[in-house]
Amino acid sequence: MRGKLGRINRAVAAVLALAWACTGIGALVALYASGRWVLALAALFSLWYATLWARVAARARLLTWSEIATPWRAR
Repeated sequence: MRGKLGRINRAVAAVLALAWACTGIGALVALYASGRWVLALAALFSLWYATLWARVAARARLLTWSEIATPWRAR
């Protein structure tokens, strides 16, 4: 088991989650404005990555590969 993350590392993970969420929302707005559907992939990837960083901040530890690949199975 990996060690717990410190307060600064959790804050950095939270900031990264916020930044990726803003990027995903921005991609959704650009998708709506321009109609280019390739932006949907960028938006989905950004929002998925934001949720991963939010889980890191909430759990105070890095995620394993199985938790990244199958987040619905993680406990």
